[in-house]
Amino acid sequence: MNVKDFVTMGGNLSVSVKLDELRQWHDELVASPGVKKPNEKLSAQEELLTRKEVLRILGVDASTLWRWAKSGYLVPSNFGGQRRYKASDIRNLAEGKQRFNN
Repeated sequence: MNVKDFVTMGGNLSVSVKLDELRQWHDELVASPGVKKPNEKLSAQEELLTRKEVLRILGVDASTLWRWAKSGYLVPSNFGGQRRYKASDIRNLAEGKQRFNN
């Protein structure tokens, strides 16, 4: 049986894993194609803007910003439980360069 089989069976399960094996499994999981990496680290120089700052810069309504996030046109990053937008993404929009994915 593999881990997936155990998970689908339900119930309580305790597993003992060596730290090195856990690290190896993590590395394999992260390297898997199609795995979305949560909270990818931004470069130290990337500035993050608040929703209000973005609304002021782009001159759009909050509903437009929400619709763009929902459609994937302008996807915010979660930072400390709050939504923030990459300044470079906002510059691209302000300059007329469209974005379609994060």
